Parts: sequence; C-alpha cells; structure tokens
Amino acid sequence: MRKKIYIAALLMIAKIAYSQVIIGSATNPSPNSMFSVVNKDDNAAQSKGMMIPTVSNETELPLYNASQPNRFDKDPSMQGMIMYRKDIQRVVVYDGDIWKPTFYETGGRTTRASMNPATAENDFPSVGCILIGCGEKDVPFGFHSTTLDGDKLGIIDPQGTVNNNFNNFTFKESGFYKILISLKVKTSGIHVSPPVISFRALKNGAILARNDVPLNEAILITAGANRVGTMEFLAMFDKGDKLKVQVSGGVSILTVADVYKIVPTDGTFISIEKL
Repeated sequence: MRKKIYIAALLMIAKIAYSQVIIGSATNPSPNSMFSVVNKDDNAAQSKGMMIPTVSNETELPLYNASQPNRFDKDPSMQGMIMYRKDIQRVVVYDGDIWKPTFYETGGRTTRASMNPATAENDFPSVGCILIGCGEKDVPFGFHSTTLDGDKLGIIDPQGTVNNNFNNFTFKESGFYKILISLKVKTSGIHVSPPVISFRALKNGAILARNDVPLNEAILITAGANRVGTMEFLAMFDKGDKLKVQVSGGVSILTVADVYKIVPTDGTFISIEKL
C-alpha cells in the first residue's frame, strides 16, 4: 500500500513538473507557454497587471560592482532576467554582461547634461591664447538641472581627472547617436583677427567632430564678446566607447592676449539621442 502511494505521489510530481502554470484563468492561452498570467476582465475597472521586481537605480541591480569597467559582474546563467528601474522608468534585462534598458518608447531616448551652475568663475573651462598659441580644456557635464537634465541612456559616467585623463560619457549600446553641443562663451582680451573658438567632441581620446565658431567679426576688439555656439553631428558608437567635449582656439586665430571661458548657463549643455 505504501509503495502504491509513493508511486502515485511520484507521478503527480512529474505531472506538475512538466505542466503549464496558468494564473487568472482555467484556460491555457498558449500551448507553448510555461507560465501565463491571464487578465480576464478587459476593462479599466477590473483589469489586473503583473508587478515585476523593482529597484531605485542601477546600484541596486544584482551583480552591481563599481570596480568593474561596465559596473557589473558577469553571470551567463542570469541571461534574460528582468527588473524595473525607477530612475530611468524602464524595464531592464540582463544579457550575461550588463543590464540593458528595454521596451523603448517611439522617438528614441535622450541624455541631457549641463555644467554645474555653482562653478566659480575661476574654475570655468578657460582657454588662454597668446599670439598664435592656444591650449585646450575639457568641458565637464553632469546631472545638475532637475527640470532640464536627464539620463535615459544611463551614460553619464565621469571618469579620471578633468584636463588630464577625463572621460564624461560611456556608451552602453552600439548604434547611431545624434549629438548636440551648446556652449555659452565669454571672451576677454585683444583680438588681432576675428576671434574663433573650436568645439571638439573626442571619442576614446581622438577627435570625432569639430566646429570652429566665430564670436564676432571686428578687428582689435577688447573684452566683451559673448555668444552661444552650437555643434550637431551624427556618429556611430560601440558599447564601451567614451566621449568628452573640449574647447580650444580656432586654427585661424591670431591674438595678442585672449581668454575664452565657457559659462554654466541654460545655454551650456549636451544632448545625446540614440537613433
């Protein structure tokens, strides 16, 4: 008798192990589904959804490790795991290497970053030009405006030291991106030729795009030229690529003594959209 009970229990366990799990209905919606949640009431008052596990930001995701280059340990056995990130309002899926946002909205996703408005003027990114010599300076961007800035791409990633080994953004996905750079420039000094400032986007340390922006047309002008200049371009980035913005004197510039400063206002920002 006991042997018969054991055999019956074993058969029941085997049946459960290979059966489909259906919640919300007695009818199987698909023969290929292992687990189904059925919404029986197709109206706003009665419809019920499914809540998946949520985290506030990427630091709460499984396998987060700030010491890793992409900030996550690898575990191929977790491929396909999903969670919901509240900060970017996206479902994210683990691909065995990193967590990727998914279920994107139509029209692409955009990261917008600005300069810190609390930056003292002495710390503004400044390029000093003496005769025909000009240096170059990094323009650091971050999340500083709660109303304008946002990082839906999750790529704001300041690394290194500004004006040394600095990188500002790390791309999480390969693809084409549209990038708009807008900088408010303040000048002071004496211009022997029309003042020109060069905006540069550097990908992995090499110049990817450049735009020489004329500030005015006059000769022998002393301090006071202020202008917002822009640069927009399309580029292909691979996963892990780095990006930063620099300013320098234009190639045609000739000055006695001149200084260009990037001012942290609403006119100074970068927008990066995945196409």
